[in-house]
Amino acid sequence: VGCIDCHMGVGKDHGQHKAELKMPDAAACGQCHVKQFGERESERDTYTWPQDQWPKGRPSHALSYKANVENAVWAAMEQREVAEGCTFCHTPQNTCNSCHTRHEFSAVEARKPQACAQCHNGVDHNEFENYMLSKHGTVYQTRSDKWDWNAPLANALEKGGMNAPTCQFCHMEYEGAFTHNMVRKVRWAFEPTTTIADNLKHPWFEKRKEQWITTCSNCHSDSFARAYIEMMDKGVISGVKITENSRNVLVKLYNDGLLPGQTTNR
Repeated sequence: VGCIDCHMGVGKDHGQHKAELKMPDAAACGQCHVKQFGERESERDTYTWPQDQWPKGRPSHALSYKANVENAVWAAMEQREVAEGCTFCHTPQNTCNSCHTRHEFSAVEARKPQACAQCHNGVDHNEFENYMLSKHGTVYQTRSDKWDWNAPLANALEKGGMNAPTCQFCHMEYEGAFTHNMVRKVRWAFEPTTTIADNLKHPWFEKRKEQWITTCSNCHSDSFARAYIEMMDKGVISGVKITENSRNVLVKLYNDGLLPGQTTNR
């Protein structure tokens, strides 16, 4: 693969920089990486939330930019440099180099948790911090220098020496296969609110819970996986209750005129 294949067209042998040079998008990658591109795009049609907790196909990498620009806060924000801070993480819909940094486009890099950390970090979605402080993350930080990162995820445990999962191993695995569709097991989806907490027993959520148990059972017993997921759900539900109680207090203060208005963005 040469520069011209990505920046002008696959198979071309010459071109005019001024007229034909382009920044390749995910669709350009998909001309050769058809399977991977198709898997990622399939996220759009993978799920429709049973109680309309999210619009169809969201949240997902495949619709990440659309979700960004259709957000009223992003669209109305006067400080566009602040708004673009959101855009930095909402690019996987448009480009593959969010995970596969150009110009290496390394599968090895994309298999490591740090590839996810570029976006999945911080106070509003601290998945990377949670992972690194977990036992899985501890094992990764202390032993992964001995793993064979060139081994595909399907062989990572037996042939790659991986003895703790990465983000990619769990979130790309589905019914024994590893794909670029990472939303088929989504349950809480950055939305720890009553709209999900009150509906976890719905068959849609129950099916996804069972799929997670299957994933966890790659390493753990069924009983351990089931108990741990139920424990996590209860923890989140407890947090939701505290949030809702706090919200009621804030609403009362606002209605009583005791909260000053905010005239500028923070």
